[in-house]
Amino acid sequence: MPRSSKSHALLSDAALGSLRALGERLREARLRRNWTQQQAAAKAGLSESSIKKVEGGSAHITVAAYLALLDIYGAPTVFDRVLAAGDDTLGEALSRAGLRRRARGEQTGAQADEWDV
Repeated sequence: MPRSSKSHALLSDAALGSLRALGERLREARLRRNWTQQQAAAKAGLSESSIKKVEGGSAHITVAAYLALLDIYGAPTVFDRVLAAGDDTLGEALSRAGLRRRARGEQTGAQADEWDV
């Protein structure tokens, strides 16, 4: 599928797939509650077209719209677990491997002699 917008160009195919999957799960949550898109929109304070975009996994809508739906479906803090400590194994490994050490150059002349005893 060709990427038609700047937001699509910024996201990897994996990220776009993740948005689509999240949208589908939000749609399923709405249907389990037997709510129409209009009812979900009213409860979340969104427009019906925003619900359609979220459920379609659109990258053209704010993360706040996704959060509003998560809130009305009883999962308002689900993003608290995104990259929580212990879940970012790659980042933690890179951090341990790349511990910065202060680099000091060779001291010459008066600087080196100043501390000689």
